[in-house]
Parts: sequence; structure tokens; C-alpha cells
Amino acid sequence: MRSFRRDKRAVLWIWAVCFTAIIVYSMAWFSMGWAVLEFMDSVESSYTFSSPADTTVTFIRTVIAWHPIFFIFGMLLWAFVNSQRREEVTYPY
Repeated sequence: MRSFRRDKRAVLWIWAVCFTAIIVYSMAWFSMGWAVLEFMDSVESSYTFSSPADTTVTFIRTVIAWHPIFFIFGMLLWAFVNSQRREEVTYPY
């Protein structure tokens, strides 16, 4: 059985990885998301899309806008689940 001190360090490591990943992802999203949305704006202004294609472009724009929320929720869920684990994961052979 692992000691409490080791468990405490493991939990701190999990949360540090979670917050670091959120910060790195948000910086990447702010830099790349702006460029992608600007490109989509220029394509939309140049071409006229039919109804299904326009719906697809709107869906892609919505996914790009909401993707950070899904990522943050997923990372927080991952960190919570892994910080609640009390023993090492072993798989029977």
C-alpha cells in the first residue's frame, strides 16, 4: 500500500498536469482559432453555399467555438477521476 505522502504528490502532479494542459491548449486555441475563423470568413464571403453546405460551415464554426469548453470539462473530469483513485491500476493476465 502506498503512503499518504506519495498519494498526495500523485494528486498534486495530476492537477498540475491538468492545469498546464488547459493553459497550453487555451494559448494554442486563441492563436490558431483566430486564424481558422478568419480563413472561414474569407471563404464564406467569396463563395455562396447551398443550404446543406451552409449548415455544415455553421456547425464547424460552432464546434471550433465550443471546443475549449469540451476540452476543459474533459480535463477536469480526467483529473478528478485520477485523483480519486486509491490504488495502482493492475490488469489480470
